[in-house]
Amino acid sequence: MINYQKLAAHRQTFHVLSVLIDYPTADTFNSAHRQIISHDQELSKDNRQQLLKLFDQLAQPSLLEQQTDYTGLFEMNRRYTLYMSYYKMTDSRERGTVLAKLKMLYEMFGIAESTSELSDYLPLMLEFLAIGDYLDDPRRKDLQLALGVIEDGTYNLLQNAVADSEKPYIKLVKLIRTVVGLCVETEVKSDAQ
Repeated sequence: MINYQKLAAHRQTFHVLSVLIDYPTADTFNSAHRQIISHDQELSKDNRQQLLKLFDQLAQPSLLEQQTDYTGLFEMNRRYTLYMSYYKMTDSRERGTVLAKLKMLYEMFGIAESTSELSDYLPLMLEFLAIGDYLDDPRRKDLQLALGVIEDGTYNLLQNAVADSEKPYIKLVKLIRTVVGLCVETEVKSDAQ
């Protein structure tokens, strides 16, 4: 079950996470992004400190070094793709259906994709959670699709990345998974009815 209040409370954080996990540019590690993280009271103190530490660690190298590291990890390595449905479905027809449903979901909540990326691209999905107009919409339960794709994709990415678990971007994926997980509540069935 989705906790829509938590989802809304993390909008700014989702935006920053979207920027951080995307290909680095000169504006990626700006002070405004760092400020959003440091002032996010919705994050636990531990998660906020971890995210700030990762932010500083990723920001430290030169832009060229940042881009080279990112490309080597996510774009030149099939084991660590940021296309979240790829892990479970590779290039199957089922994946095409999921991509189409995600695109329709974005459009349903007022987001027109202006990118050449597929609709299951993690930065795009996080940006949707940051700016989509879904809070008062009765169809908002359909967000479960996006959250499920993020949950499955990050789980599989992290399973593939056990050997590289100390790399900052892999730690960032783990934190993204944690923040998204904060917005989902597990229903507990009671035996006493």
